[in-house]
Amino acid sequence: MIKKRIYDPEVEEVASIFPRLDISNVPEARATLETFIEDLAKQGVERPTDDRIEEIERMIPGPGGARDVLIRIYMPKDRTGAGPGFVNFHGGGFVLGDLESEHPRCLIMAAQGGAVSIGVDYRLAPENPFPAGVEDCYCALQWVVEHAQELKINPAKIAIGGCSAGGNLTAAVALMARDRGGPRAALQMLFYPVIDDHCDTPSMLDGAGLYIWDYQNSLDMWHHYIGRDRSTVSPYASPARAGDLSGLPPAYVMTCEHDPLRDEALIYATRLMQAGVPVELHNYPGTVHGFDFLTQSEVSARAIRDGVEAFQRAMA
Repeated sequence: MIKKRIYDPEVEEVASIFPRLDISNVPEARATLETFIEDLAKQGVERPTDDRIEEIERMIPGPGGARDVLIRIYMPKDRTGAGPGFVNFHGGGFVLGDLESEHPRCLIMAAQGGAVSIGVDYRLAPENPFPAGVEDCYCALQWVVEHAQELKINPAKIAIGGCSAGGNLTAAVALMARDRGGPRAALQMLFYPVIDDHCDTPSMLDGAGLYIWDYQNSLDMWHHYIGRDRSTVSPYASPARAGDLSGLPPAYVMTCEHDPLRDEALIYATRLMQAGVPVELHNYPGTVHGFDFLTQSEVSARAIRDGVEAFQRAMA
């Protein structure tokens, strides 16, 4: 029986024209995505900016002698004293993306959320498989905490966050910080995150041919990131494999109804609650993977607003 899906019309209108990405062929997927972005620019879709925010790029030392990591700082121009910070790890299935991928989220968290946002350009698979990317992200969080005064950030009020694979990296960095005695984030923001390499939840198994991201994309993504031998998988790669979720930062978790990743995020959110971690959970009906910054729909605007407000509550 074919399952009937009810999409938000505004979301589906844009999602239906987004190119199908073949993640099994990473160079081809990168080229397809780049061409799509170039076409949007030719159609007049402009990169968002805000006169209240200064963007500053700089290189910071990488982990354990690895290459330096490029970051982008979104500094509110009226910032005087120390305030909240938001460290963002972009999505892209561990193989796609850069600082521009979640530029809109970083910008909004600075302009509307009152954060100094920091985007992190971590190393990508398959050229740099696990643990390269997550170690870059953990290193970036450490650097932000160590340079909090310079960045006008209160080190006790730092959120970490990201969408999709960036949500995975967020959850993994939270686990790393707990286990290594590193900097504790005040909030982990998991936007439709990648959580479980098993790929066996109902939403995943029912996720063939979905808009934006589907079941096959997930299988290919994991092959690139951690390989095909799953006999031993670190929870820093696949947070669902963590046996103990206690002592982690409060979490904000967003899921999308028509997203193969939906159920693994819901399960993880429930496990966090059961471990005594405060969780705010939102599942948006009629939506697809990446819907919040994909369209200018009402539900997208509501999701963005909900995230900003959750951040502000956590930083109060």
